[in-house]
Parts: sequence; structure tokens; C-alpha cells
Amino acid sequence: MANSKILFTIDVEPDLHTGKYEGITTGLKTAESIFSKYNIKPILFVTSDCIKKYPEIFLELNKKGWEISFHGLTHKRFDSLSFEEKEYEIKESLRIFKKFNLKPKGFRAPQHSIDDSTLNLLEKYNFEYDSSYTPLNLLQLIFFPKKIGLWIRCFFSPRRTWQIRKNLIEKPTSSFLLPFTSLTLRIPPVSLLKLYFKFIKLLYAEPIFYCHSWDFIKVRGSRIDGLFPSSVFQEKLIRLLKWTKQKN
Repeated sequence: MANSKILFTIDVEPDLHTGKYEGITTGLKTAESIFSKYNIKPILFVTSDCIKKYPEIFLELNKKGWEISFHGLTHKRFDSLSFEEKEYEIKESLRIFKKFNLKPKGFRAPQHSIDDSTLNLLEKYNFEYDSSYTPLNLLQLIFFPKKIGLWIRCFFSPRRTWQIRKNLIEKPTSSFLLPFTSLTLRIPPVSLLKLYFKFIKLLYAEPIFYCHSWDFIKVRGSRIDGLFPSSVFQEKLIRLLKWTKQKN
């Protein structure tokens, strides 16, 4: 597994705490400048309200080879919606994507709030894959405090791409107790981060990392960003890219 290739993904939504869009107008430019040095084109999972507000940004990135996929209409948890609300979110979002000549292949549920009815709808509307499951993720308990059965199913799910429906595959994000995300890059020292990365490569044939568009800006009102600022995340992301030495 030493040569495991990492798939880099970015969840794109209004900025944490403020609801502004600096992560899109400024943060994605910073992300592009970092990833382009390593010839990496991340997958963007974008809420449709952001597509509607800044279509030119996503069309330009799409022209450069960045996949633009789906992250909900307005970042609502899907497991808190009725079936009719879920279907409306998907249909309306597909209409917005189509308006700007974009077609999402994949979906990542906000806060990984995937459930069976959402998966059935993804298959119905011809999505190719879901990327909401996070196996081996203890931190995910925070987001599923009243849905322990769903958390258990995700925790023990396969650590590889697998057929979750007849015409839909699952590409799980990677985790080893803590998810392979921006938060995990921000907090530990580099020595522990290297050890964590070694475990990720051993556990996953194709590790999937994700961060957020607002990880590339200063997030006002964020305690985490105050203690472990965006600059720290970006520095450690560059270290990670150097460690992988991959050519996507």
C-alpha cells in the first residue's frame, strides 16, 4: 500500500459561522494555487446555492478538469428531511447544475447524513456514486447522537469502493478513529500526522481526503481556526502533498 494514491476532495458551501462566500471567491483560488503545483485536480462537492451564485467560478474550474459534484441544495442534513424534501433538493439542484451545463456524477451528504432513502433517490436520478460513508470514524458520533444504528453501519462499512445499490457505488471517505480531513491536519504535530498517514495508507487502497472551501480562509468566530489557523492547515496540506508525491 506504500504507493496508495490519494483522492483529494473539497466540500464547497457557504462559510462556516458567517454564511458568507469568501471560501469560494478567495479560498478556492488559494486551493487551486496549492494543488496545481502538484498537478492535482480535486473533486468539488458543491451546494447548489453556490453554483447559482458563482457559476463562472465552477465553470472555469470544470474547464480545467476539476469534477463538480453535488453537496445538497443549501447544506441541510438529508437524514432530517422528508422523502419529498429530499427529492425536491435533488431535482432542483439538478436543474441548477443543468442550467450552467454541469452534470454532477457524485454526491456527498452534508455532515455525512446519508440514509437509505437518499441512496435510493441518487440511484433514481442516475448519480454514479455516493461519497458519504466514513468507516472507522469515531468523531462521527457527534453528528449521529440519536442515530446510533446509522453510525454503526457507517463505522463498519467497507474501506474500499463498493456497490451500495445496483446502479450506484460508494466511495467512502477515509478515517482511522479520526477522519482524514482538514481538522485532522490542523491539530496534531507533524510527527503524529506522519504516523496517522501511514495507518491510512495501510487501511485504504485509495485513501480519500476532504476539506472545505472555508479551510482556505480565516474563519471569523471559529475557535478551531483561532487555535489552529488556516495557515497551519495549508502548511500541513503542502507537507501531505509532498509526502504523497503523486501525479493525478
